[in-house]
Amino acid sequence: MRIAIVLDSGSDYLGQEETIETSCPVHVVSLNVNFKGEETYLDGITITHEEFYDKMRNAKELPKTSQPAPQKFHDTFKHILNDGYSIIYLGMASGLSGTYQSANVAKEMLSEEEQSRLFLIDTGTVSAGVICLLDYADKLIQQGKTVEEIYHDVEEKKKQVSGIILLETLENLVKGGRISAIQGRVAGFLNIKPLIKVKDGAVETLENFRGKKKGIRKVAEMVQEWKENHEELFIVHSYPSRQMVIDSFKDQFSLNSFKKIRYIKLGSVIGTYGGENSIGFIKY
Repeated sequence: MRIAIVLDSGSDYLGQEETIETSCPVHVVSLNVNFKGEETYLDGITITHEEFYDKMRNAKELPKTSQPAPQKFHDTFKHILNDGYSIIYLGMASGLSGTYQSANVAKEMLSEEEQSRLFLIDTGTVSAGVICLLDYADKLIQQGKTVEEIYHDVEEKKKQVSGIILLETLENLVKGGRISAIQGRVAGFLNIKPLIKVKDGAVETLENFRGKKKGIRKVAEMVQEWKENHEELFIVHSYPSRQMVIDSFKDQFSLNSFKKIRYIKLGSVIGTYGGENSIGFIKY
């Protein structure tokens, strides 16, 4: 049995410094990104992460992101199914985007036989959290598990995945209408850096810090605890470079203490609200 994985660009699979290696075929359906007065871009395809952050930095308004039309998912699914594959779609959290729903509509457009080979998973997470589940699914494929077994195993595994992210600023949340301008000004005056958690498709604030150093110290403590039982670390960030990520932790401890580190830069979808110079990691 041949199995392929489909992602959407909310996974941030596209546009990374290093290619994300898998043993199975991986296909990505991109979300749309639109800056006021400009053309609509395909996330990770017609606009790079660097171009996105440069444009956002100079824009008065936040860009708009929108889910792919069901037809885009349908065409992707149909092509892969016609090649004789079964499919597992790892979708970004339905609580944060309508993308997963578009994939569901696309599935209904297929024949019963085609639907029987297509398995949709609402991962409840985004960005590196989805990449973590991609890695897990790929390992199961290598073990020779059936598509049904992989679907059920990933559904269980996703319950353990959460993202912890320290935001640099609340400016994007203000622009996006997620918090009031007054709250944003107060937070800016007090130099508040919120530490948020993304789990089960919901976002919650874990703690607020007066200053970036205190926030980084807390993230570092959480990473140190993580290291006790894990050799691999998934770092998610929106820094201009990987070296800046490493430098942000160097006063706390060396990231070289991990056997393997994966750096996943936030793309257009999550970067729209996370903003620049945010940093966190994935627990799983």
